[in-house]
Amino acid sequence: MLLGHDPKMPRLNAYDPASARALLDRFGYRDRDGDGYRELPDGSPLVLHKGSTPDTEGRQFDEVWKRSMDAIGIRIEFIKQKWPDLLKMSQAGKLQMWHVGRTQATRDGGTGLEILASKNIRNTMNDSRFSLPEYDKLFEQSRLLPDSPERTALYRKMSELALAYAPLVLGIYRYENLVAYPWVLGFKRNAFMAHPWKYLDIDLAKRNAALQ
Repeated sequence: MLLGHDPKMPRLNAYDPASARALLDRFGYRDRDGDGYRELPDGSPLVLHKGSTPDTEGRQFDEVWKRSMDAIGIRIEFIKQKWPDLLKMSQAGKLQMWHVGRTQATRDGGTGLEILASKNIRNTMNDSRFSLPEYDKLFEQSRLLPDSPERTALYRKMSELALAYAPLVLGIYRYENLVAYPWVLGFKRNAFMAHPWKYLDIDLAKRNAALQ
């Protein structure tokens, strides 16, 4: 179990185009010229720009985003670049939106919250350039505490701020199937690491017997 997990923390809002349209209407983001897409409250164009890779997976993500944005009347355009180029643009603060994977390397949930600490803007961990003094204060307080209800309470406050300001939104969770031959020794997969245990060996007798 992830340390700092709060099972009582509300989940993200479900996909709800009707509520999204009502919220946009409430704050003045309306379709003023009748083209099916909303404008900013001052009447100027409203266009989202999202980084996307020119491969099959990128195209599939584009289709989902386009359908979702069309459902609420927001125009979205895609910046098609190779992944390394998108990474450079993101780290330079030249991408409005992008989706990228993250790895939870330890059982401490605080490593995920660390991404949004303003001190990590300079080392490019915080690509969104999120900077909120209240969040930073809670983060620094949490670093001084061991795993405890007090630290979990700080994690929850930080999570609530992240949900409110939405500098990033958690999307999908990848599942992987790992297959190894019976004669591979030492194959262990850490649930919190991207790669298996690196010290492997082969039981030659078992392998030769299987191949005969």
